[in-house]
Amino acid sequence: MEETLLYGRGWRELTSSELQIRGGTDKNIFVKVFEKIRNLIDTIADYLPNLLKGIKDGFFGSSS
Repeated sequence: MEETLLYGRGWRELTSSELQIRGGTDKNIFVKVFEKIRNLIDTIADYLPNLLKGIKDGFFGSSS
């Protein structure tokens, strides 16, 4: 099915050298993306307890 889609539309697969010219096989990109995702998760994890406490205090009154 994939071959039909590729050849039916006139598309062709790129070779590894063509991908490198276009920047498609840079392994550092994947490392950078995962690092950014990890930083985002760490940031959310740092602020989540305070956020949940603020929501709880806002809806149910202050706990102190």
